[in-house]
Amino acid sequence: DVTLDPSTAHPRLSLSLDRRSVRLSERRPEPADGARQQRPDGGGGGGDLCVLGSPGFTAGRHYWEVEVGGRRGWAVGAARESARYRPQGAQTGPAPPPKREIWALGTSGKKYQALTATEQTALAPAEQPRRFGVYLDYERGQLCFYNAESMSHIHTFHICCCRQRVFP
Repeated sequence: DVTLDPSTAHPRLSLSLDRRSVRLSERRPEPADGARQQRPDGGGGGGDLCVLGSPGFTAGRHYWEVEVGGRRGWAVGAARESARYRPQGAQTGPAPPPKREIWALGTSGKKYQALTATEQTALAPAEQPRRFGVYLDYERGQLCFYNAESMSHIHTFHICCCRQRVFP
């Protein structure tokens, strides 16, 4: 069972009490004590509206399903451990922040896209599903997306897990 990790949630996202659903808040909360946080989207108050799931995976094959609501812009997928939440300034040493590794399927308006931190690829699925299956094969380095109702394949990412946990 995948649950959402509130410590990785963008401030404008509200998680349900059971941490299995998320919605966009209407208000823009102010950071506590003026502190800015660094999240998987790389930002503090701006950036992508995202939250990571739990647990993270370091081996094996895993499948989960995500149902999307009626909003026009959404994305579902997975991220490498290097994308996890860290309070700003928590990094030690002069090393640059780790590269953001995110793989997702999402929409912009009515257009479907395969998304990474650096690329957007237009997709044209035969159907417009509301429920998606996400299949991670850690050892093969594959992250596949399906229409969960018909199990028709939509897109596959070939990913390098690099011995890091991968989070839904």
